[in-house]
Amino acid sequence: MKKVFAGIAALAVMAVLGSSVSAADWSKATYADENPDTCNILSFDANGITVEEVNDGEITKVAINLSEVLADPADISKVYEGSWKITYTGLSSFTGTEVGWLGGGCYAATGNSAGFSLSPDEYDENGAPIWNDTQTVEDSFKWLLPSSVPASAEEGTFVFMDWSSQPLKSNGVTITFSDLVLKDKDGNEIAQKTADTASAPVEEAPAEEVAEEAPAAEAPAEEAPAVVEAAPAVVETTANTPTGNAPVLAIAAVMALAGTAAALTRRK
Repeated sequence: MKKVFAGIAALAVMAVLGSSVSAADWSKATYADENPDTCNILSFDANGITVEEVNDGEITKVAINLSEVLADPADISKVYEGSWKITYTGLSSFTGTEVGWLGGGCYAATGNSAGFSLSPDEYDENGAPIWNDTQTVEDSFKWLLPSSVPASAEEGTFVFMDWSSQPLKSNGVTITFSDLVLKDKDGNEIAQKTADTASAPVEEAPAEEVAEEAPAAEAPAEEAPAVVEAAPAVVETTANTPTGNAPVLAIAAVMALAGTAAALTRRK
């Protein structure tokens, strides 16, 4: 019976961990100016969005609106500063070429970010660049005047850009914008919405463990299947819940199955 409770507890812990994320939901990011020619969106997850150039030499732009990512859209008036990371992947393709600089910045709603740049770590004997395949840099903004703070969702759009006009597309270089952090004037981080991440790993092992251990309770033969049959229902509900309530359901499952186990013990 102790192993039964251990399996149920593991289910609850996995559900809690699987549904807990602190990053912004970058699925809310979209094309700047609603124009898909500004970039190709390759993928996004809870942490960031990855894009590529549409055509070599063009400015790559992707947009996100503060009202779409803040937990409370009204907090848009509290945002005074922020930062994010930019990761380039595939840069080794520029080794030995004339590409010696990449960079860009962000139009941060009412002003420009500090901007960012990348350069090779070293050069060969002929002066050609030797690029590491991946580089990550940080960009940021800070509004110094209260009048700069967006007053509405219409003013809250951030446009993240690479404006180096290099042949990123043909060289297979991708850009990931990630780790968006927003703060108020006192330096406190402002809560953002979290991406939906219903936990997949809770579907299998815990259910089998409960099924195997149920007979060990030495309950009457007709009652043992009740424990076995309950487990899949709990697992399925937890795994498919898109509302972020997986921890609540997992804890409820623990309580329900614990009650069943206690009843079986009393019958012994």
